[in-house]
Amino acid sequence: MSRRRDLDLLRGEKVDMIIKPHPLSFINYHVFFVFLILSAFFLHRAYLLSERNISLLSALSFLNVIFDKIGMNLVDGVFLVSFWIVLIISGWMGKRLLRNGMLMVYTFSVAALGTIVEVYLYITQCEIGFIQRSFCKLVLLAGTAFACIVLVEVYRRRRLYILTNRRIIARWGLTLNKREITYRDISRVYVKQGMLGRIFNYGTVVLDSTFDFDLSGFPYKEIPSVLKIPYEEDVNKSLEEASFKSQRRERRLLLLGVPNPRRVRIIIGNRLLEAKEHSL
Repeated sequence: MSRRRDLDLLRGEKVDMIIKPHPLSFINYHVFFVFLILSAFFLHRAYLLSERNISLLSALSFLNVIFDKIGMNLVDGVFLVSFWIVLIISGWMGKRLLRNGMLMVYTFSVAALGTIVEVYLYITQCEIGFIQRSFCKLVLLAGTAFACIVLVEVYRRRRLYILTNRRIIARWGLTLNKREITYRDISRVYVKQGMLGRIFNYGTVVLDSTFDFDLSGFPYKEIPSVLKIPYEEDVNKSLEEASFKSQRRERRLLLLGVPNPRRVRIIIGNRLLEAKEHSL
């Protein structure tokens, strides 16, 4: 098994479990990108509707002064502005709901690139085969969103968690980046599950380790007892009260979307107890 997974086991080390994320563990990202594909479809339908009923945009005729400079008519101009509004709102919602700022960067980048391509086509009066110039940004949005769905699935399939009797190893990415933590370094283990996770029995197992401090020359016995608290808020507060420099090293390992996370937590908890008993 270690050869198949390209895993170098330590002396006396045995593999307890090999886990892959649940197929639904990244469903939130799939829903987000599917939403963008549907947004591209509805924007396309809205454009066709407004093109047939130009009178609907009569109240925005003052924008013709701006759009005429690049050879763009009112429908195309309003459509471009609507495209930006939809992507900015979508990126903001993705950032807030999924807590990933890269989604905002992605939507802004797609909006900017789509605008650059469309304005260039209007200025140069170029055509792209059978694709109307106004729809090139929608094709870009739908194409990149579909590509992101594929990449998310590849990322999920390449992510791997290996539990041994001595440590926990996480591997991910095309090059199989590796991060590991030994049981004796773990200070807290808990499970995070959303509504879908409870229904389909998957979730994230969070492994927190102890905090290390650069004491700037202070011997350990001189550290106030309030600093020996393994919670970030209390540590930061205590550091301010102690008024000397210290450095916190973040050590947290997330086992994202593991099936049956409570069983995994129990296995890790038992190994954690064994490690503490051996250290006594």
